[in-house]
Amino acid sequence: MKLVVVRSGGFAGMQRTWSTQVSSEEAQERWLPLLSDPPEAPDSEPDRFMYEISVGPTAVTIPERQVKGRWRELVERARAGADSEPGEGSSGD
Repeated sequence: MKLVVVRSGGFAGMQRTWSTQVSSEEAQERWLPLLSDPPEAPDSEPDRFMYEISVGPTAVTIPERQVKGRWRELVERARAGADSEPGEGSSGD
């Protein structure tokens, strides 16, 4: 199953994407339950990053301030997988 993290926003409004494949078991046990209960988004935060995170067909968008704990682990999982897959996953910086 594909795990994709798209970080957008910031001062320059640039976008960065990381993606990797995860097993169906990992997706079902670790990430899909997390995506089914996203943190509440605070009011608008100009010039902050937003993270669109998807596992298979399920996607959520959360603000940078909420990317902590298991959410940070999920983002790092996508980044690490993208770094280990030559020619895939990572774009821009």
